[in-house]
Amino acid sequence: MTFKATFLAAATAALLASSAATIAPATAQTDRDGQQRWINVVNRTNLTIREFYMTDVDTRGWGDDRLGDSTIDSGESMRVVPTRRQRDRGYCQFDMKVVFENDRSVERRGVNLCSTTNLVCVSTSSCRAQ
Repeated sequence: MTFKATFLAAATAALLASSAATIAPATAQTDRDGQQRWINVVNRTNLTIREFYMTDVDTRGWGDDRLGDSTIDSGESMRVVPTRRQRDRGYCQFDMKVVFENDRSVERRGVNLCSTTNLVCVSTSSCRAQ
């Protein structure tokens, strides 16, 4: 990552952390039906999260990496939003896959984005919805 990209990522993470403390999840970024459909991926491991996939429970396959060119370094977090198509379909239940820099991965099935705001990864074999 370039210095500018690193600085912007750090500033964004700090802004998200401070706004998360002051804005109730129910009022933060809701869809047309009033539900919030996003997840903060929190990396509490010693490795970088290289990829993150999220799809509604009725879609086969993982689709595109939702991080794009970004990564989530150790100790950092990033808010990830499903695609517009996925949000418009009205699903709350999503399957998620986290891929670490050492190619280990963790899958979580049926995470309810309408009532969960964090996916906390504590090891390369354990990520839990909170």
